[in-house]
Amino acid sequence: MCGESCQIVRSHIPDGHNPPSMPIPSRFDPADPRLPERLWRWAVRWLSMGGEHTLHVGQRRKITQTNMAALIAMAATWVTSVLFWIHGNAALVLGAWLNLPFIGLYPLVWWLNRQGKSYFACWALVLMAVTEVLVGVYCVQGTQLALHYFLLAFALMSPLLFPAYQWRSAALSFTVNVALFLYLDWHGVPAHAALAQIDAVGQALISKSAMAGCLILVVVLLNVSEYSAAVSEWRLQQQASSDLLTGLPNRLALREAFASELARRRRESSPLSFAMADIDFFKRVNDEWGHEAGDQALCHVAGILRAQVRAGELVSRMGGEEFGVILLADPEQAQRAAQRMCRAVEAAPFSYEGKTRTITISIGLAHLEPTEDQPSALRRADAALYQAKQQGRNRVVVA
Repeated sequence: MCGESCQIVRSHIPDGHNPPSMPIPSRFDPADPRLPERLWRWAVRWLSMGGEHTLHVGQRRKITQTNMAALIAMAATWVTSVLFWIHGNAALVLGAWLNLPFIGLYPLVWWLNRQGKSYFACWALVLMAVTEVLVGVYCVQGTQLALHYFLLAFALMSPLLFPAYQWRSAALSFTVNVALFLYLDWHGVPAHAALAQIDAVGQALISKSAMAGCLILVVVLLNVSEYSAAVSEWRLQQQASSDLLTGLPNRLALREAFASELARRRRESSPLSFAMADIDFFKRVNDEWGHEAGDQALCHVAGILRAQVRAGELVSRMGGEEFGVILLADPEQAQRAAQRMCRAVEAAPFSYEGKTRTITISIGLAHLEPTEDQPSALRRADAALYQAKQQGRNRVVVA
């Protein structure tokens, strides 16, 4: 068992000897914007509804923005209706009743996106919003309370809702909204007679609220657009720097992390070691149990190795059944950590479809010299791993 047999051996590798080379890995960016709150995750899931129908990042962002715009429109309509009912003016109460159908219609945008019909969802949102404004202008508020200024907001929203390849639709929406605004503002529409009962201060308050609502709508959508772009970029970076099977950082991420730790070591003279681990007789798992079992075995070992490192240290998958570990430790601490990983893997049997087998790993360990660079450290760890395999596996060899 590894408790007795897992050995730490000093390798005797002649200078200039280069065993089979291993790929040079890179760095993992630990910045991970987690969303732990269940309510926030639920909101994000709803706002991104329909994004699963496309692999295009820009299209997903547009779908999120459309869902957000529909949510804002529905919420604003509901709040406005409540305030109108509370006020009690006959014209405003009429406006509240006229708003009710739109509160029920805006969820249609989410439904269309969920069905994968994002193009129709965009047009449904535009048409419902424009219709709501026109109903409010001609039946209740006229143009004196500035409700028609929302048409300008809708015009500015058009490029945010439609993807770039649907620029004709965006241009049409922009043009129609601007034309309707200019027509209403030029000709004017009289307000409902009952609005005359509201004093000048009240009318000014309603007018300013409408203009503020336009500004808030545009600003919120712009911020949603920026947030969606940032999330999309972060996800692409995660995909580029993560191993899809195990979820560990990949070679590129390890290389970058190694470079960062080397720079920190030069500044602070902090200890740094690198361990290269390889699953022993991994081919037997694939040959005897199948490749799916092999994949699960890789995830099994990855989870064990990840649990053995401290905060700030890094476990990555370098390719195949090989793993790289950055250890922020001096030689003695690094040796103990490597032996602990070796024992932990052997002590956790791997099970697949009712069958169980013991998996072991071999580790090559290199403690970085003060002036040593990344390729040299990787070569030494690779050479030590080669020696561990030659000496019988299931052991740690120190370069």
